[in-house]
Amino acid sequence: MRILLPAFGLALALPALAQAPTFFPVPVDPVGNPTTQPKALLGKALFWDEQMSSSRTVACGTCHIFGRGGTDPRAITATNPGPDAVFGTLDDIHGATGLVRQDAAGVPMRSAAFGIRPQVTGRKAPSPINAAYENELFWDGRAGDAFRDPVTGALVLPANAALESQASGPPVSDAEMSHLGRSWTDIATDLAPRTALALAENIPANLATFIGGQTYATLFQQVYGSPGVTPQRILFAIAAYERTLISDQTRFDAFLAGTGTLTAQEGAGYTLFSQFCMICHTDLLPGMHAYGPGNNGYFNVGLRPETEDPGRYALDPQSFFYGSFRTPQLRNVALRAPYMHNGAFQTLSEVIDFYNRGGDYGINIDPNVSGIAGQISAQGKANLLAFLSTLTDSRVAQEQAPFNRPTLWSESARVPSEIGMGTAGTGGFVPSAFVSTPPFVGNAKFTLSLDRARAW
Repeated sequence: MRILLPAFGLALALPALAQAPTFFPVPVDPVGNPTTQPKALLGKALFWDEQMSSSRTVACGTCHIFGRGGTDPRAITATNPGPDAVFGTLDDIHGATGLVRQDAAGVPMRSAAFGIRPQVTGRKAPSPINAAYENELFWDGRAGDAFRDPVTGALVLPANAALESQASGPPVSDAEMSHLGRSWTDIATDLAPRTALALAENIPANLATFIGGQTYATLFQQVYGSPGVTPQRILFAIAAYERTLISDQTRFDAFLAGTGTLTAQEGAGYTLFSQFCMICHTDLLPGMHAYGPGNNGYFNVGLRPETEDPGRYALDPQSFFYGSFRTPQLRNVALRAPYMHNGAFQTLSEVIDFYNRGGDYGINIDPNVSGIAGQISAQGKANLLAFLSTLTDSRVAQEQAPFNRPTLWSESARVPSEIGMGTAGTGGFVPSAFVSTPPFVGNAKFTLSLDRARAW
């Protein structure tokens, strides 16, 4: 059972809350993986290095661009056909773009849905910003706060390690960063002799100094004090870096700290938000983060029929979890289009309209959502949009430290482009070509793929 907070009480309490901190000062490091500056810098290199993927085209950061609030800007147009496997229908999903499907030898193989083009995930990529305050990650929470070694399965970190757990998934996913059958041992072996961020440009000065043209084998020895590029050490470093990604300098944070103000319209939006939205989004409450009640909760908001994606229910088959997904934090939300776990809405205006309908599908819609139906006026919507704009941290929007980053190869002018179109052959099929790996000297994985052409 879930109980609605008394909205009027919350609104009346705003002046008293204005002096409280928004977050605890520092995220809790797991015992066994303390954050240090060298380890965080190593993690930053790994997070933004496309050499982590089997095709050399996808880094962790590829799907988590900070200027877009830590999500994948390509999701606006990238499409997964959804459960019905048909493009252009209502269940289409705007997810994260991964890589071309490859067999165990790394040779491209045609995907039924995407051909020889990069695959698109079945859910949108959440943001890693402020994820250090969460104790469960991914939309369904399958990355818990206990971390197990991805090779041995041994329990390594019993608590506060959701970041380590989450980071262990995408690099071995054959849709996101790897070919079929690629293991964490393969990734570590592959990375050891490589020069860190060899494909990137515009590397931040302190990171470039730290790397100094060295290989990962050398950097790992320097950071950990002994030789060895291991899966566990890779994940420890990435998680340490992500714990530095704290966004707490928004106009709303200044208001909460008593050092800034909201306009009358923004304040009205905050009051409305407190009435209808804060029961789930408790990350905006002063002193609260993901360990607080509600914020790490799972809710079915009625976005799509539960049969399409059961969400949390697949991991914990209790009826109230059917079609439920983890509540995302909202700082920098104005940067994060498209919205929802399936990228269904292009604008925050559409999101508000959705909630003002009380959800669209299913019999398991949370009453906190269905109860909103018809209660947000046109003026109320404008007020909500004004308030949500105060949640943007300018350092995130402008990719300033600690949110500065390298320019990826996939963002550069060095990416091959297609010129012209093929000529239809037997059966009317038009062949198409695609280069799925960076064409640099010495890249043994460089591949030119040709689809819908006669084999030779």
